[in-house]
Amino acid sequence: MARFAAGKAPFLRKADEKGYGTNVIMRDFLIAMSPVVLFAWYKNGIQVFIDGNISFLEMLYPLFFIIMGAVFSTLMEGLFFFITDKEHRGLKEINQKLSNSFAAIPGIILALLLPLYTPIWVLLFAAFVATIIGKMIFGGFGHNIFNPALLGYAIVGFTLMSVVNNAGGLFNASEVLVDSYAGATPLGVLSSTKDIDYNVLVKPYGDLSNFFIGTIPGALGETSALAILIGGIYLVIRKIIKWYTPVIYVGSVFVLSWVIGIIAGEAGIWFPLYSVLSGGVMFAAVFMITEPVTTPTNSLGKIFFALFMAVLTVLFRYVGNLPEGVGTSLIFLNIFALPIDKFTAVIRTKKLTKPGGLYLGILTGLVIVLALYAIIKAGGMYTAYIPFLGWVM
Repeated sequence: MARFAAGKAPFLRKADEKGYGTNVIMRDFLIAMSPVVLFAWYKNGIQVFIDGNISFLEMLYPLFFIIMGAVFSTLMEGLFFFITDKEHRGLKEINQKLSNSFAAIPGIILALLLPLYTPIWVLLFAAFVATIIGKMIFGGFGHNIFNPALLGYAIVGFTLMSVVNNAGGLFNASEVLVDSYAGATPLGVLSSTKDIDYNVLVKPYGDLSNFFIGTIPGALGETSALAILIGGIYLVIRKIIKWYTPVIYVGSVFVLSWVIGIIAGEAGIWFPLYSVLSGGVMFAAVFMITEPVTTPTNSLGKIFFALFMAVLTVLFRYVGNLPEGVGTSLIFLNIFALPIDKFTAVIRTKKLTKPGGLYLGILTGLVIVLALYAIIKAGGMYTAYIPFLGWVM
């Protein structure tokens, strides 16, 4: 029974408070991302400048890249409004629509998901996919099925990654800046070696503290778990996100990776920590699987969504040919956000029937089966000590 079911109306809601609403939520979201942006600038610009490897203008390039992501997505959305709404084409009217749809945010997230050496024209194309295809054709803010920034990132990853890896050109990062930034990512090394070895996966980058702080190769906004954690704590304190969603996701990835390491003959906790601190797990946990439009809204739905995300991340990352796995998992689960929400909904009226235990049983069974498959399959790939695992390979 709901906590207020026995009380008498009217009820006071947080949403009814003065000054509270979507604008406040988006403002807090931007504040939470600021530590990530500042660290990305420090790591990829300021520190390189301090070392004497780049000029002052080159030091500003990481900020320029992120700002251009915001500008591109805003321009795309403004152009969409101009073309589709013939009766309200005034600059003031379009600006009002843009302010209500928070057009810049997908572009900022998109820039943080991409490597610094991504050509500017590729960022422009990704912003087009994210804004027009991922957001506006579904009806705009609040109606999109897929996370817009993630969709733009995924399309670039599947179609233009060879172009991204060949840096250079007008307005792109200089070779010196790229050389100081680029390198084989930890997950890329694991994907190529198929060997769970601390000396191969962690030691070339220092130790796990370097992974936590973020001084390792990777996308602009994904390397620093510390900066992401600061933003996440702020969002929890502000009650913008539920604490248990990122905790369940990160914790499940940790446990599954730990079991895989044990099966592969490496029982230490360094491998599950490596798995959590590498790639986009932390960034997705705080800024993406907590997004209210493309993920379930009720508490039980959020829990199942986080569990599925963890299992699919491990499955795609260690079994499939996708070194990252996080983006693919989230885009796939965006399709099922509404069914998960429906099957886990809590009904507070006698006129409607609460979904039965069958639905919850099916969801639980799917999580368990996928988790076991991921563990056995991945464990079999990374070990030569357990011959009976060969039947699933």
